[in-house]
Amino acid sequence: MDRDVDPGPIFMECGIESSKHQEYDCPLPVHQVARLFELAAAYSGNPCMGMNMGRDYHYESSSLLILAMLAAPSVEEGLKCLHRYDKYVDTGIETRFDFNGPLAEFSARLLIPDEVKADQVNEYLMAFLMQALSAATRKRLPVRHIWFSHRSDRNRAALEDFFGVPATFSQPVNKIFFDRAFLQEPFFTSNGLLFEVLNNAMKTYFTSVNDQNSFVDVVCREIIRCGSEDASNVEQISARLAVSPRTLRRRLAEEGCSFQEAKNLARRNRAKYFLSHTTMPLSEIAYELGYSELSAFSRAFRNWVGETPQNYRDNFRHMFGA
Repeated sequence: MDRDVDPGPIFMECGIESSKHQEYDCPLPVHQVARLFELAAAYSGNPCMGMNMGRDYHYESSSLLILAMLAAPSVEEGLKCLHRYDKYVDTGIETRFDFNGPLAEFSARLLIPDEVKADQVNEYLMAFLMQALSAATRKRLPVRHIWFSHRSDRNRAALEDFFGVPATFSQPVNKIFFDRAFLQEPFFTSNGLLFEVLNNAMKTYFTSVNDQNSFVDVVCREIIRCGSEDASNVEQISARLAVSPRTLRRRLAEEGCSFQEAKNLARRNRAKYFLSHTTMPLSEIAYELGYSELSAFSRAFRNWVGETPQNYRDNFRHMFGA
């Protein structure tokens, strides 16, 4: 819109009816957002659109999570707030941090199939983080390395000029490395009361077992984020949710579910997502879900939903025009 480009056709090409944006009460699938960014960059003739959007972020339209992050007392507390609640807001993005090494590290990985082009979103996420931390502290973030998960280095010169360091591409995740001492820098946007109120509001909304986001749903999302079936044991998931294994099992039991049942549900939900929102071959989906043979996956899926994976995909496309 800043370039006088009508966004309507771009939204429609992505299957989004922009005139009804107020009706969307849940995040769009991340692969759809990635396509929206790529099309917008192409339509506007701006190959650096993602980076520019992050650099010129409109803070007056910030989400509750971003407002909470910027109300934190320091860089460290702001990033921890972002990591703590982003898993509920952006379910297709996995964030991680490591503040114990010589350099502080913060990463963001899009949970999408490899064939989905996400250059613009990747560059937006890292540029936004750089700009937000620099603006809130009134000091330039002392970046030491910057990683991007996409292969194309088309925007290398612009990115290296913005971040001030060489950019590395084709990495496992998008990651920014910066001086550890910067974690203690205070936010000039800090507001103790607002930070407490927003944190309590998000904690209540996102983690209450009486909320529509049940604890089973939360555990399922964490299992999916772990990726590897072997890695998603009860100790790993409880650590990621900051609860003890005993508490995790108890809260699952309160909702009539065991940890193994939650793992099965997570696998089923992931299968449905791949079938309905990607064009991945069935054999590749089976492999992603830990099945050595397509026939084993097909039998399991039929037991879950009463139809074959291909029938489920065909019916979804017929109903929703996907």
